[in-house]
Amino acid sequence: MSLFTLQTSKSRTTMYSWKLQLAVAVGFGLIILINQVFFTGFTALELFQNFLANVFIVLLIWKSAVWVTQTGERFFNWLERPLKRVLLSGVLGLVCSFLVVLISAYFFQLLYQSPFPGNNEIFINTLISFLLFSVLFTGFNIIHFLEALREKQVKETVARLGNYFEQLIENVEDIVQVWDTDGRIKYSSPSAEQQLDYKISELTEFPPFYWILEEDKNGVKNRFEAFLGEGKRGVYFDQFRVKTKTGAVRMLEVKISDGRTIPMIEGLIVTCRDITGRHQTEQLIRRQKELYELTSSISGSFLRMDFQSALIEMLEKMGKFSSVDRVYVYQLNQEKNYWNCLHEWRSQKGNQIPSIYYQNGIPTEAMQWTFDQLRSNRILNFKTLDEMPPEAEQCRKAFEADGTVGILLLPLRINGELVGMIGYDALFEPKNWSEDDIRFLKLCSEILTSSLARSEAEASTRASLSFNQAIIDSSAEGFLLANLQNKVVYANEIFLGLWDLEKTPVGLSVEEMSKLVEPKVENKEEIDRGFEILKENTQAVFTMTLNLYNGKVLEVYSAPQVQDGKLVGRIWSNRDITDRILSQREELEKGMALAQFESLKNQVNPHFLFNSLNVLSSLVHVDADLSEKFIDQLAKSYRYLLEQKDNTLVSLKVELDFVNSFIFLLKIRFEDKIQLEIDIPERFHSMQIAPLTMQLLIENAVKHNRISKDEPLKIFIGIEDLYLVVKNSLQVRINHVPSTGLGLKNIQNRYLLLSPEMPEFGPEGNFFVARIPLIEEK
Repeated sequence: MSLFTLQTSKSRTTMYSWKLQLAVAVGFGLIILINQVFFTGFTALELFQNFLANVFIVLLIWKSAVWVTQTGERFFNWLERPLKRVLLSGVLGLVCSFLVVLISAYFFQLLYQSPFPGNNEIFINTLISFLLFSVLFTGFNIIHFLEALREKQVKETVARLGNYFEQLIENVEDIVQVWDTDGRIKYSSPSAEQQLDYKISELTEFPPFYWILEEDKNGVKNRFEAFLGEGKRGVYFDQFRVKTKTGAVRMLEVKISDGRTIPMIEGLIVTCRDITGRHQTEQLIRRQKELYELTSSISGSFLRMDFQSALIEMLEKMGKFSSVDRVYVYQLNQEKNYWNCLHEWRSQKGNQIPSIYYQNGIPTEAMQWTFDQLRSNRILNFKTLDEMPPEAEQCRKAFEADGTVGILLLPLRINGELVGMIGYDALFEPKNWSEDDIRFLKLCSEILTSSLARSEAEASTRASLSFNQAIIDSSAEGFLLANLQNKVVYANEIFLGLWDLEKTPVGLSVEEMSKLVEPKVENKEEIDRGFEILKENTQAVFTMTLNLYNGKVLEVYSAPQVQDGKLVGRIWSNRDITDRILSQREELEKGMALAQFESLKNQVNPHFLFNSLNVLSSLVHVDADLSEKFIDQLAKSYRYLLEQKDNTLVSLKVELDFVNSFIFLLKIRFEDKIQLEIDIPERFHSMQIAPLTMQLLIENAVKHNRISKDEPLKIFIGIEDLYLVVKNSLQVRINHVPSTGLGLKNIQNRYLLLSPEMPEFGPEGNFFVARIPLIEEK
């Protein structure tokens, strides 16, 4: 089934219609009959005979002319110019009609028994009438034949365009479909077979929306019906999941345009793009962002709350985020012969299987293999307990007794020594533990071990303001202690290293200490905020995130020190979170830039194709030669989009070839209202830029500026130093729609990943100038 089909024209059936022929013959016979009534003295019977004879002769003339027309169309088809074919067939029709008139005149002489040709008034009137009819009919025949030739040319042109664009559409990666107003598929491009595994015949026979994933089906139906109910000839975008014939789930980004008034389509034009990879990337970025926010929240909980409350909150967040049945933390006693459960969280379903070790703990000798593995700093990752080695048989039975199906266990270590374990349990079915699960568990174990060390340190300060120095110094955090007089009484080596201090600050006041480190901090207002909090409440607990000029990011926690219910001082805990912050920022920035570039390419392809088809649909009936040139340039442009869709860089020569084709298409639309000048020396052609950059800048100029014959839009493309310069005349539209700047931001974000130099944009005098850094070919 082809998308490009024309309805059969009915314009040529009227000439061959028996009803029309009979109506004309009867009408012309009546005219001659009226002529004979007024100018002759025939009887009624003779008038009736003459009427029948006239009708017969008109039908004979008509049939003869039709036969001549059909013969002329076939016989003179070898002539190159249509006008010659029309003239020859017209002359042949006129000659044939005249011969039929002579034959009919002779027939009349026989009817009235007068010599041929004779000077008979009836004969002369009849002859003149038939000659006039022949001339008129021949003229009609010529007009009809011209229309037939025109229709033939249009059909040939449309057929050629149809074949061309059918090949183009049916070889692109996107799925192009036509839906009816019920959502049933009337047409689908062959790319659907590769992406959905269904045959085209199956898709067109499916009930409406059958192929859409059940969870998304109702939402798609509602949005589709709302679009049709608006009664506007617009466009709307959607995203939904589909299930392939093999059972795989794919995410499609869909553009739906109203083509019900287009004769060749008569339905809704639907462009589907498989964005499964991009969707998974976005999901990954979103999950990484959630992971970052969650770990920050958990870390903050241990700073704001007591250890046990923070632990309970942490395990609950971990279980819900990773969708597991059971999360727990066990700590070794001082003798290392017993595992004590600090807390265990279970899902609502997981509560159906109680844990026998939750309250009582378990001796290390009952889990000796597990103890040895964790002491060796190994991660225990088993989808099912059957994957455990034979030497772990005792441990496997212990886990099975607790209702466990699969486990993920990580050791908790402080200063290289095993102090406990944190883990996940799957209770109802085997679970593949993902990299996210392992990474999240590692982050939580680091927070937990640090908090355990700090908890022990804080416990010792309740007895005395002098910290147990061995515990503090073994921590990965920097500690500073202040007494009730707000004087520094202790700072460990980690603290001095974090702040690059050569001398100990002991003896200084906290305010003097802050003045000492303040020149190292970018966001000094954060320090001011902390001291404002202390002025309002001397027992406040708060956290500060400080960005240092040397690139470090420190998380500073401040809390009062209480002994026997009395305030005895304040602790300042400092943690280096630079690597975590930078890693998260880099992943988010890269992910956003890549997603924006994918979005740009997804928007260009369908918009570019269908906007061009709209221009072509009005051009094809005006200038066939120009239509062919338009098609060639459009094909070059679209080939560029397809070939460069996966590339991050392209040579300047290739981009210029595409821009020339793109400008040709714009000039068809705007004619001389756009003036383009390109001056790029050949030595720069091997330099590289991000694909679609120039096209985006030209479209930006067209979108935001007035374009007319009096004020043509002037665009100059050239080279300055090692920058590509795109300059356009600045003539902002009167009804200017405020720009979102997303297009220019997209270019900037892409160059974050491509070059140390950044693009520059802005008005300069009467021009808007964009400077894009050129990249050497590698």
